[in-house]
Amino acid sequence: MKKNRKPHNFQEVESLNVLPAFLKEALIGIILSDGHLGKQYKNARLTITFAERYFLLANYIYALFCKYSTPRGFQKRKVKSGQNSPFFDRITVTTLTSPIFTFYHNIFYKPSEKGKYIKVIPLNIEDLLTPVVIAFFIMGDGNYNKIKKVIRLCTNSFTKSEVEILSRAFLKKFGIETRLEYTRNNQYILVIRTSQVPKLQNIVKEHMHPSMLFRIGLPNSKI
Repeated sequence: MKKNRKPHNFQEVESLNVLPAFLKEALIGIILSDGHLGKQYKNARLTITFAERYFLLANYIYALFCKYSTPRGFQKRKVKSGQNSPFFDRITVTTLTSPIFTFYHNIFYKPSEKGKYIKVIPLNIEDLLTPVVIAFFIMGDGNYNKIKKVIRLCTNSFTKSEVEILSRAFLKKFGIETRLEYTRNNQYILVIRTSQVPKLQNIVKEHMHPSMLFRIGLPNSKI
């Protein structure tokens, strides 16, 4: 009787069961932004997709998690958003599956009524937030509005109540005042008020990749 074999790109990381503290915080920030933890067999793996213009950030994050990946974990490809749309260059960073990522999948995902997993803001997010977490959150899903001079976090995929929990966590943990801004279809983004931007900049700038400082309203540093 033949045993079922796992595809090599889904193999589990058996010997790397503990993430260093910095990587734990980076991972949480990535999950809060555009990172996706998908279940493969019994464990999960991390996948992040970048536009080609963010090559430096993609390469940086891949380097951080290279021990949990393979050379094939960093790939360029062309994709299209619709049948008649042009092709766009994209970079995908993918780790191997591991109990490490399953642990965070259990924190940040819950099954939906349709049987699929959806990403959520955990109730203890205040305990999880750190300057590193926020920095990676902003690098992945934040932007600076030059006209209004505010920083916005694209929390559209979360419910209003979840974004409110995140807003309270920013205030209680770092004393940073935020507000919710309605976008559409009952979706909300989190906005760091103009008066609070300098405070946030001071908290996260040393943890930002030099190429991404523009997302907090600062000039990019030379790399």
